[in-house]
Amino acid sequence: MGRLLAWRVHPGQTAGMTIIETMAPFVGSWQGHNRLRFMPTDEYQESAATASVKVTAGEFVTIEYAWEHEGKPQNGLLLLGSGPVSGSAAGAGSGDSETGDSETDGETGDGETGVASGTGAVGVWVDSFHSGPEWMNFAGDIGVDGVVRLTGWYAAPSGPDWGWQIHVEPGDGNGGRITMHNMVPGHEPYQVVEAVYRRHA
Repeated sequence: MGRLLAWRVHPGQTAGMTIIETMAPFVGSWQGHNRLRFMPTDEYQESAATASVKVTAGEFVTIEYAWEHEGKPQNGLLLLGSGPVSGSAAGAGSGDSETGDSETDGETGDGETGVASGTGAVGVWVDSFHSGPEWMNFAGDIGVDGVVRLTGWYAAPSGPDWGWQIHVEPGDGNGGRITMHNMVPGHEPYQVVEAVYRRHA
């Protein structure tokens, strides 16, 4: 894990916005709502949510967040750093193309919004509900639209690994948005989580 988080700009990587610069509008305390579903045809379950976004160890950003599922508190942590360009942002997909639910995910993935800015990003993620007792490692890019798009992989009960995408929209200082998408082999990614935040007074 230490090696993953130690990546910096390297030969062949175009200089661009660092993760600190990208996430600057999202630093602070936030409140809002979390929406969760398991399958594309399911209705979303909504709960209140909070988040705290901080610069950590000088060059990293942490997003600590909390929400609920069926009345039980849940929480998670996303640690973000700058890294080599992975090329995964371009054509990453909306995470909801299967259902056509454009309201729940503004990233189209089929135009300039999905193009990497020349700056990569890496992440480590833990979540009391989604990731179980292990953390997940992620790699991705910062798009020209300022959205951080990360992809990680986890073992399925059988067959090839499944993927998990996390998209972080830092916003303009008044609010931010995090979406998470499941990637099932042979199917389009679909949105599982949407968390929308506004600044906590």
